[in-house]
Amino acid sequence: MLKPIATPHIHAPQAAELMGFSSNISLYLKDESRQLGRSIKGRVAYAMAEKSRQSGKRIVESSSGNLALGLGYWCGKLGAPTPLCLIDECCDLSMMQALSLAGCAIEMVPLTSQEIEQQSGVIKRVERARDYVRQGYYWPNQYDSNAWIAVHEKTTGPEIWRDNVAYDMVVGAVGTGATISGVALAKPSGRKSRIVAVEPKGSVIFSAQPGAYRVAGAGNPFTPGNYRHDLVDLEIAVEDNASFAAARSLRSIGIRIGSSGAMAVVGAYRAAECPDMRGQANIIVIVADDGWYEDF
Repeated sequence: MLKPIATPHIHAPQAAELMGFSSNISLYLKDESRQLGRSIKGRVAYAMAEKSRQSGKRIVESSSGNLALGLGYWCGKLGAPTPLCLIDECCDLSMMQALSLAGCAIEMVPLTSQEIEQQSGVIKRVERARDYVRQGYYWPNQYDSNAWIAVHEKTTGPEIWRDNVAYDMVVGAVGTGATISGVALAKPSGRKSRIVAVEPKGSVIFSAQPGAYRVAGAGNPFTPGNYRHDLVDLEIAVEDNASFAAARSLRSIGIRIGSSGAMAVVGAYRAAECPDMRGQANIIVIVADDGWYEDF
């Protein structure tokens, strides 16, 4: 039976100078676009789809991106019921087409102009998901379940910590928080590697000032239960313009990366420039996908 795979760690020594950071920083990218389902969300999507198959209950989830695509892929492969994905009515047409092709059923949730501006549609979609639970659907709740942290503790984390490179820092963009929390929980006892979480400026997962942002697949208007602040050593918020500029720079040298991954790279370099991290540093950044659906 197909299962999620271990993804490669790609050394990108030229990235630091290209982006104006110290060449002493050695960057590695964990390329989750190679994952079955096309992104890191394929890992949890597999576990969700398997539970759906076993229970016979149809999944309903608030997602119009990588998780939805992963659910479509894995429900199809495992023979689980077709997942129902709740999306904002302002979702891009190309993404809606991609979701349909992946095997998802979609339902659009109407939003006011203020809800769109405040990016609070997720709150409305979650409430709609709860309504479906009362009708017998299975809602995995990607934002608040230890099960999804455990997926990364058992898979993503060990892949990083077993690498021959002893990473001084592990960095990831935060949306639900499950990935970075699971990787942190998997860190072997005695390892001094720092865990760094990065969100877009305007997100309030760990920042105080809400605002608009355009980075895809990261950030939230609330702090998900899956984000374990106590496991993170450093939290960094990155501006959209810096994230998109980084994505363009990295793509210019053949690195396929989306805006959330590029944002995490910027956050990683900024973290490495902190006074107590100066000097040679090996950093791995978890790159969720290749940004195939984004236009920079």
